[in-house]
Amino acid sequence: MATYGKYYDATAAGQVFVGSTAAAGTAFPISTGTAVTFGLWNTSPNKNAVLLTLDLGYTSGTIALGSLGIANQFCGYALGTAAPLSAFTDGTAKNALLGGGTGSSMRFTPSGATLTAGGTAFKFIGKGIESATAGLGVFDGHYDFDGGVIVSPGQLVFLASSIAQTALFSASLMWAEVPVG
Repeated sequence: MATYGKYYDATAAGQVFVGSTAAAGTAFPISTGTAVTFGLWNTSPNKNAVLLTLDLGYTSGTIALGSLGIANQFCGYALGTAAPLSAFTDGTAKNALLGGGTGSSMRFTPSGATLTAGGTAFKFIGKGIESATAGLGVFDGHYDFDGGVIVSPGQLVFLASSIAQTALFSASLMWAEVPVG
């Protein structure tokens, strides 16, 4: 481990990226839904995306009680009417080496993509919405994957819940891009 933090070496090498929603946030679907509102699609055949952290903050709206997590689906590398992924709104991931580094090899959406069939719940992160009343305190929506989830080529991961959320949440996902094998 580096003296400056566990992600320092990968960040200094320009391999760490951050994708965020707009400040107003987004609602996120049930894990089996087809309307992806925040996700990462690995379209690089020669890189893995190693998930590092996920950060969530309540922004506005009516909160639905439920557990938060990520869902996934193999989507391959192309969009199409009969493909697993029929639409994808690209956002811009930022290199965590501010002022340097390269662009991401992945496709990130801060707002929308459409699956032709529902996703599959992969991992609930131990964070849940326990009250439908906003303003009861700070919502602690930080989760450290600690490199324990690898998004292999062709896979899509997306923010999801055990029940579709109607409230809006700001979100940031951080990942490292490393060569396969």
